[in-house]
This record gives sequence, structure tokens and C-alpha cells, in this order.
Amino acid sequence: MTGQGLSLAGENLKMSLWQVDADVMSSSELYVWLNETGLPHEVTIRLHELATYTKKAGNKVFHVGKIILIKIIEFVKAHPYLALGVAMGAAVGYLVNSIPFIGQILAPLATALGIVIFGIAGHRLDKRSQGKEVQSGILGVAEDVIEIAAAFLKLVADVFNTIFCNVITA
Repeated sequence: MTGQGLSLAGENLKMSLWQVDADVMSSSELYVWLNETGLPHEVTIRLHELATYTKKAGNKVFHVGKIILIKIIEFVKAHPYLALGVAMGAAVGYLVNSIPFIGQILAPLATALGIVIFGIAGHRLDKRSQGKEVQSGILGVAEDVIEIAAAFLKLVADVFNTIFCNVITA
């Protein structure tokens, strides 16, 4: 990672390619796919609302919400055990929150620890499924945390830089 971004022409090309991906998947296909993943109906509706968000830049209309949702889906498909681990960690926090009296006090800590611990475990499973070596000990855990943060922040930076480059320059 060099830390340098693409030129304006490169960002425009990337955004155009992402827009083609968004145009290929219709809104109804995306809604059906979200329903088939087993998400709760309320979550599916909210994600579908996100997918309908558009932004006009110059004389073009970009399906920003759909692009962001597609990129999130690609990230989850590339890191399935990490996503499952984070979901399990959030579920632990939700379950701890349901404990009478002390649950609301312990829930933030349980959620944070659950997401970190299960997320790291999921990331390690992803690495093993890709045939990569998993380091043991505290240095291995630190390496996993850095890899998770780098992958997620790269996704966020890539999406925001490309989208905002087109929106701001229009």
C-alpha cells in the first residue's frame, strides 16, 4: 500500500465501473438476495432503503447506496468467517444486555470483547481456509488485528474516496 490515491481520471473510471455493477443488479434482485441471506425482515428493508439512495453528479446519477451495499457484500463474501465472528460477538452483547439489572452495565464491555474475540477467531478461520499460516501468541493476535483493520479501512477509504471524488468534483 503506497498511500497514494488514484488520479481524478482513475477515480472516475473506478466509479464508472462500480456504477456498471450497480446497474447490472436491479433493486428487486438485491431485495430478493437480501431476503435469501436469512437477515431479519427489518434489516432487509433498511438495507434496501440504503440501496435506493442516489446522488446526482453533473449529468449522471450514481446509485451510491447500491454501490456501498455491493462493496459490503463483496467484503463479507471475501471474509465470511470474520463477518460471522463479528455477528456472533454482537449477539453475545445482545444476550448479556438481556440479563436483569446488571445486563445494561455489562453489555457494552461484552459487545466490544465479543466482537474483537470472535472477529479475530473468524479472521483466523478465513486465513486457514485460504491456506495461509496463522501465527500463535500475542504477536499473532496483534497481526490479525492489524490485518482486519487494514482490510476494513481499505474498503471504507476506497469507497469514500471514489464516491466523494465524483460528488465533489461535479
